[in-house]
Formats: sequence, C-alpha cells, structure tokens
Amino acid sequence: MKKVFILFVFALAISCLSLSAFAESEMAVPDVKSKPITVSDKAENLNKKEGVAVIVEHSGDDEVGGTLALKLKENFRKSMLFRLADKKQKSVRIKVVSSSEFSERPEIGSIYAVIWTFAASEDVVPFYLDKRIGTVNALNVETTAAKLMNTTDKIATQYKFLFE
Repeated sequence: MKKVFILFVFALAISCLSLSAFAESEMAVPDVKSKPITVSDKAENLNKKEGVAVIVEHSGDDEVGGTLALKLKENFRKSMLFRLADKKQKSVRIKVVSSSEFSERPEIGSIYAVIWTFAASEDVVPFYLDKRIGTVNALNVETTAAKLMNTTDKIATQYKFLFE
C-alpha cells in the first residue's frame, strides 16, 4: 500500500511540473522589438478571386423565393468558378422574380422566373441571355439553387466572348 501511495505522489508531482512548464511556454510574450509578420502576395491574391462575375437580384416578397435567391448568392460566393460583383463591372446579371404559389399558405412553395442578362456596367443596356421558370419549396431549395448555378455556368461558357 505504501508503494502505491509513493507512486501516486510521484505521478502527481510529475504531472504538476509538466503542467506548469506548459503554462509558462503558452504565456511567453513576444519580443517588443520584433517586426510584425509581413503578408505575402499569395495571401493578398486569395482575396482577389478569379471567376465569372455575377450579380444576383431578387424581387418578390415570398419566403421561399427569397431563400432561393440567398442560397444562390451563397453558392456563388463559395464557388471558385464565380465571384459576386458590383454593378460597375462586366457581369452576368441574374434576376430572380418569385411569388407565393398559394396566397393562403405561402410557406408551401413559390413560383419563380430567372432571367440571365449581360451588362458591361450599370449605365449600359443589358443583353438578354436566357430564362427559366419553375416551382420551388423548402425541401428542394438547395437543389434548385444548384441547378440554377449549373445553368449559369453553361450560359457563361456559351457567352464567354462577352467578357473579353
């Protein structure tokens, strides 16, 4: 019993010493005279995302249609193929117009129309590229946004000469 007690005290002492050494290493204060780390060009270029410039606009007061437009923007923001742009740049403009399918129960679903246009800037009349209409509900809003994104990729590939 005495040997177990001595081993226990010994193990406890070692663990306390190792914790204090770890705490001291974590609390180390950097040297005041040291220079800050410089940001490399690679890190700055990560913020300048390449890809097809797109603008997503939504009109409509229905919940599901608004969610579709937000999912579409979110997917474009995450994508490496696209980047969200402002109206001063050459871009594919995606206009999402939606309305509740049933006015008594708007949460059931929505009807939508998507119109793709191209404009060199906000002062230029946009060129019509394509359109789609359909229905969307809360269960398939992710899938519908992915389909619209796929269609946008096909349209951007077809009309890529406009960006040159």
